[in-house]
Amino acid sequence: MSNRTADLDLAGATEAFCASLSAEGRSPATIAAYRRDLALLARVAEKLAAGIICREITPGLLDQVFSSEAVADSERGPRSAASLHRMKAALRAFFAWAIDVGIVDDNPARSIRMHRLPRKLPVFLTVGEKKRLLKELKGRTDFPAFRDRAMIEVLLGTGIRLGELAALDMDDIDLDAKHLRVWAKGNVPQVKFIKTDLRTLLRRYLAERRRRGRPEMEALFLSNRDSRLCQRQIANRLAHWLRKAGIEKELTPHGMRHTFATHLYGATNDLLVVQRALGHRDVSTTQIYTHLVDGQLEEALERL
Repeated sequence: MSNRTADLDLAGATEAFCASLSAEGRSPATIAAYRRDLALLARVAEKLAAGIICREITPGLLDQVFSSEAVADSERGPRSAASLHRMKAALRAFFAWAIDVGIVDDNPARSIRMHRLPRKLPVFLTVGEKKRLLKELKGRTDFPAFRDRAMIEVLLGTGIRLGELAALDMDDIDLDAKHLRVWAKGNVPQVKFIKTDLRTLLRRYLAERRRRGRPEMEALFLSNRDSRLCQRQIANRLAHWLRKAGIEKELTPHGMRHTFATHLYGATNDLLVVQRALGHRDVSTTQIYTHLVDGQLEEALERL
């Protein structure tokens, strides 16, 4: 281990850690969150022990950091349990990496306790709301509305993420093979099955998209300016159609993924099928949908 590596402070080592995450293919949003949390912890540690380097950080100092006012409170008031949980997770991941690369010999974050947070149930469309939304879209004939319908039906029919939808190119759709290809979290390629009615819609959309777009543009979904629709634009289009359909829920594009998963579990009662459809590595991540459907069952029984 070089002296330069051994003398790294938390702020300096954070940049090396984030570079390592980037090389592993972690999402920019995840890396930005790690960088932001670790930067705050580094500033507090520096105030408590000026000039301290990573190898000198102790469990006691980390306890002081998390007890400090700067960490316990944000500009908007007391920091949420979820934010503190995320900071602790970032610090534990950082020191696990620091041991692997030889920056520290011992892990001062090993004593940090992380309590399981209560899982917040996601917002999703009921079957009735889904029908209302699609009915509103099916009644439109202009191309922007047709494009929006295709985007929304892809979200509802495959459960892909917003970023995956925005990144789709025309070549990612293989109607003969009945699938589309996405690059999932960690830059991992995944293939999603396209059901019959969605294939029919996409066949029509692709013909119109090729007729309208410039030949050099590969993006599946284009803006009115012939550029790839960004994630914010897609979210805005979804919000627009939800309002048109009279659906007042604060539903994000990720809520369409929850809608897909909830309805799939309701139809199959098979958690492993939902896990495979979503591409979850761990079935525990998928278990939330059992609670959602159980809730629907309870409501239905109340109405008997």
